[in-house]
Amino acid sequence: MGLGSTECIILAVMAYDRYAAVCRPLHYAVIMHPQLCLSLAAVAWLSGLITSLIQCSLTIQLPRCGHNQLDHICCEVPVLIRLACVDTTFNEAELFVASVVFLVVPVSLILVSYGYIVRAILKIKSATGRRKAFGTCSSHLVVVIIFYGTIIFMYLQPVKSSYARTHVEEQLLPHYYEGTSLF
Repeated sequence: MGLGSTECIILAVMAYDRYAAVCRPLHYAVIMHPQLCLSLAAVAWLSGLITSLIQCSLTIQLPRCGHNQLDHICCEVPVLIRLACVDTTFNEAELFVASVVFLVVPVSLILVSYGYIVRAILKIKSATGRRKAFGTCSSHLVVVIIFYGTIIFMYLQPVKSSYARTHVEEQLLPHYYEGTSLF
C-alpha cells in the first residue's frame, strides 16, 4: 500500500511537471526548482509511509480465525481484511477513505493538469510542435491509465463485494499495477 500510495502522489507530481513543461516552458526552471522537487518527493514518500503504518497497524490487530493461509505472493490489505473473523466495517471504511485520498485526489489533479496541457497543445500552430508536446506527455499518460485503471479496480470496491474475482485476478492484479512503475 505504501509504494502504491507513493506512486499515486508521484504520478500527480509528474503531471504537474508536464504541465509546467508544456504550458509554461519559459518559466519551467523557476516553477520546478530543485527545492520544490525535493519537497514534493519527500511529501510523496512520507505520505506513503504514513498510510502504510496506519493500514498495517489496523489490519494486524484484526483477529484471524479458521483458514489463515494466504493464497497470495504478497499480502494486500483487502486480502488480509477478508481473513478476519470480526466486523471489519471500520477497516473497510478507513481503506476506502485512504483509497479516495490517494486515488481520487491525485487523479483529479492529473486530469486538471492534462486539461490545461490539451488546451495548450491545441493552441500550437505547427504539427511538429504539437507532436513534440504530445510526445512529452504520452508515456506518462499511458502509465497513468494502466496504473490507475488497475488500482481503482482493486481498491475502490468493497472488500466483501458481490463481484467475485477469479483466482487469476486475485493473484495477478496486485502485481500488474506494481509493474507499471517499471515504465
